[in-house]
Amino acid sequence: MVMTSDSYEKKMKQQANTIILEFSGGDSDDIRDLRRGEGKIFQRIGRTIAQLQEQGQASENVQPIIVITKKKKSKKGLLD
Repeated sequence: MVMTSDSYEKKMKQQANTIILEFSGGDSDDIRDLRRGEGKIFQRIGRTIAQLQEQGQASENVQPIIVITKKKKSKKGLLD
């Protein structure tokens, strides 16, 4: 299926109830806990959404999109 740029732009527009949260520094155990709906990152997401709702920046039926970035391991040589 080929998408024209018009249909692609419409598809990629952010919905009114969608927010994007970016967290860095999560290790594999934290990410596994998040997938189960528990853990440190899950609690941070809940607190962040609650703060945004208190400030009036997010609606009650908000749909978060979570992005977790990991620091890339540096490749070291034999003598580094």
